Parts: sequence; C-alpha cells; structure tokens
Amino acid sequence: MKDLITPKQVARAIHVSESSVKRWCDRGMIPTQYTGGGHRRIPLQGLLTFLRSSKYELRAPEVLGLPATTGRTVRVVDRAAGELTAALMHGDEQQSRQIVLDLYLAGHGVAVICDQVLAESFRSIGDCWRTGGAEVYQERRGCEIARRVLHELRMLASPSANAPVAIGGSVEGDQYSLATSMVELVLRGADWNAVSLGENLPFGTLAAAIKEHRPRLFWLSISYLGDERAFLRGYGELFDTFGADVAFVVGGRALQEPVRQRMKYALCCDTLQQLAVYSHGLRADIAGP
Repeated sequence: MKDLITPKQVARAIHVSESSVKRWCDRGMIPTQYTGGGHRRIPLQGLLTFLRSSKYELRAPEVLGLPATTGRTVRVVDRAAGELTAALMHGDEQQSRQIVLDLYLAGHGVAVICDQVLAESFRSIGDCWRTGGAEVYQERRGCEIARRVLHELRMLASPSANAPVAIGGSVEGDQYSLATSMVELVLRGADWNAVSLGENLPFGTLAAAIKEHRPRLFWLSISYLGDERAFLRGYGELFDTFGADVAFVVGGRALQEPVRQRMKYALCCDTLQQLAVYSHGLRADIAGP
C-alpha cells in the first residue's frame, strides 16, 4: 500500500474527476498534507476513512497498491471467517489481505474484525491442527500472513497527537504475538497511542517499560501460562507498584477463572469488543469535560 497518494491517483481509484478530489481536500473532507511546493498529498488512511462514510467505492484499488478486487468481495462477517480460514490455510496472502480490507471498507469495526474473523479463523485452524487436518507449517505460515495484514491495518489507525499512551504485551513463556498485536490495533482505533512491546516478556522488563513510558493503560495478553504461581507472584508485584496510576487490562485464553479470581485489574476482557468499549470510556474520562 502507498502511504501518501496524489489527487490524480485518488481520482483514478474511485472514478471521479481530479478537480473533485482537490475540492474535497480544500474543504477538509479528506485529510490532506502539502509538500514544500504546495502539492496535495493524501494519506491512505484518510482516504479509506472517507470512503467508509461516503457513497464512493474503490473502482481501481490497484492504483493505490491494494489487491485489484478490494471492495468487491466478501463483506459479511460470518462468511468472512470461513473465507479467511481457507485463505490462511492455503497461504494465500493476497486473498487474506483483501478479505480484511473489504470488511474494513464496509465499515466493520476493527474489534469486530479481530474477534469474529481473525481470532475465529485461528480457532478453526487450531482445531484442524489438533485433529490432524492441518500441518504445523500451515498454522505458522498463517500467523505470519496475519501479522503482515495487521501491520497494514495498523498503518490505517493513526491516533491523534494528544492521544494517551498505552503499552502492553505477553508474559514470559508466551510466544503468541497475534493477540497483543490485535490489542494494539484496537486501542489505536480508539485513539490511543498504543504500542505492543511484543511477546515473551519478563515482569522485570515490563516494569521498566511502565516506568519509562508512563502509560495510562497497560495490557497483558495471556495465551499461555507455564508456571501459574510464578505468574501470579510477578503480576501481583507489578500491579501493586503501578496499579494505582495505570489501568491494568488483562485477557487471553489461558486466563481461566481460578487465576482471574486471584488477580486485581481494571478490566478482564474476553473479547476485543469489550476492550474497545472500555477504552473509549477511559479515553473520555482522561479527556475530561
């Protein structure tokens, strides 16, 4: 995908006149940057946001570096999960990108796409692997494709300059990176300056990150717990040190009820849609009246 595009490229992509695009830019309908020579440049994120709320559609998405049929395929969430599962299993990166971008252009929220399409697809792939219907390499390859698709969506979710800081990741022993990447994406979509620190992080380095970056929200994605007692001890120390000033958000398939009951947190969420609702409310509280 192209980060910045010209009015001429936009006009070709959505089949309108270049003068119309320039007029929309000048009226503030499409976010616009200007070169030193005064030429208009349009962030792709701004264009896609405009398209999501307008009557215009992508007619030539390849002009913008997108798959040629973007905007013309599956837009129904329930059907998209099955389509994405098949594309990931076959290693079809272009089809995977197209499915996710089509849902985004159709106006589906990032949290819905992550919960009901991406996460559901990997649950299906995991079930296939456990029953002998998929090879390990197919699951790993699918993860790599999904990581690149998430990175492209991340480019479309740019928080405002004064957005509060959020950081997080997964704990030591947890190698699953997609979950924390999806949390980052959902928070950025809710206007948080969110950065995933990655996976397999000891509590000591998480404490150092909180001290340095002073976030208003800190998340832990917990897909695997090797030593439950060590986790609870490390987490308890982290919360006791920072929990009064930082909203701790936790979640993940390894966080079963007996473990949850022994933890303190601002939110324990089972879906990213819950996180989206909470983060919007917290963002509003921080901004004040």
